[in-house]
Amino acid sequence: MSDMSELLYGYELLLFKRFQTHPDTWLEWRQKILEKTLDDGMIEDLDDIGSIPQSLWFLSVALHKRQKYLIQLIKSEVMREKQGLIRKSGETLFSTYLNAHRFTEFHLDSIFKYGEENSLPLEIFKCPNLSYLSLKYNCLYELPADIGRLQKLRYLALTNNKLHVQSLPYSLIFCQSLETLLLDNNLLDALPGFLLQIPSLETVHRHGNHNYFKSTFMWYHTDVHYRIIPIMGNKDSQKRQQHTLQFLAAQCVIGSKKDFFSDPSVAPVLKDFICSIYDKFSICHFCEKAVYMGDPGYKVITFKNPYLGNTCVPFQHWACTKECAISIEVPARLEQIAAATELDTKYRMYIQECERAFFNNDHIESVCSCLGSSASDMESLSTKSSASRSTCIIS
Repeated sequence: MSDMSELLYGYELLLFKRFQTHPDTWLEWRQKILEKTLDDGMIEDLDDIGSIPQSLWFLSVALHKRQKYLIQLIKSEVMREKQGLIRKSGETLFSTYLNAHRFTEFHLDSIFKYGEENSLPLEIFKCPNLSYLSLKYNCLYELPADIGRLQKLRYLALTNNKLHVQSLPYSLIFCQSLETLLLDNNLLDALPGFLLQIPSLETVHRHGNHNYFKSTFMWYHTDVHYRIIPIMGNKDSQKRQQHTLQFLAAQCVIGSKKDFFSDPSVAPVLKDFICSIYDKFSICHFCEKAVYMGDPGYKVITFKNPYLGNTCVPFQHWACTKECAISIEVPARLEQIAAATELDTKYRMYIQECERAFFNNDHIESVCSCLGSSASDMESLSTKSSASRSTCIIS
């Protein structure tokens, strides 16, 4: 963590979320704080502003830890109102606060309790300098498509939430600086296939997910023809109203899988609109097509071996047609078999080397070294080779 980093904490987010939904509370406390602010821009004694209710504990914390930032915001808002200036479209009190500082790290762990309204303010995804975002222990059921705006994001922690494969948006591939992704202890039975399109990734934590080990074992030992799973879809999804040209154009942009966030020809208001309907579509991982969520399609299971230092890592893809599903599964299977064959070859060469050393009476020390210091390596390689032998062969 850099010493030059500007950090945003959970109590600040909760404070502005309350002010956003309860503007009377903002006006009340703005006036109280302003009345007790001295010429140097600080409050000498926080007790002077009166008792802060327990329900506003985050205001109390903010006054103790971010008093300067809060008072600066209050003064700028009062000045804006005196000058009769109107907020720009999409601008909020929280976005004004964020834009006043160069925040690079958001530490937002455990800010929501189970059963609470836990939607994330979209303002946090519009900070261009953000490189670190931690959202652990928040009971999140989905991640907004706006995550793709964060071009400089390097660290994303989503540990201990309620996320499944479909609730992670395809737009995550636009975070091309992402190096660390923590997905452990969620509801994933595989990793989203689009993660393979983020070459910058160095670390992915996936353990502790519901049914993850069971699903991995089942799919790995299942006939390859059953790794393409038809999804019947929802009949209600066929009953749709007619849509505007803007909606249909947005659907084409989503299906193209192009980074519309970094495209200067796409107006900001259109980017917001695309994000607002992004979760209505399933995006084919092979062709450039986005169809309505709930329409028939195919779930495709593939394995990457190795992947970021791990063996036998399952990925789940979505395809709009059987042809697209086959186009995803066959190359992945060939790559899996090639990797297993290479591992078998290395293991066989290792065994042959040990046998030569064992039967060479002129090199007793080599025998001891082979049987001693390399025993753990031999056992590890043997385990990997045994797993590779269960790989299905193309029929």
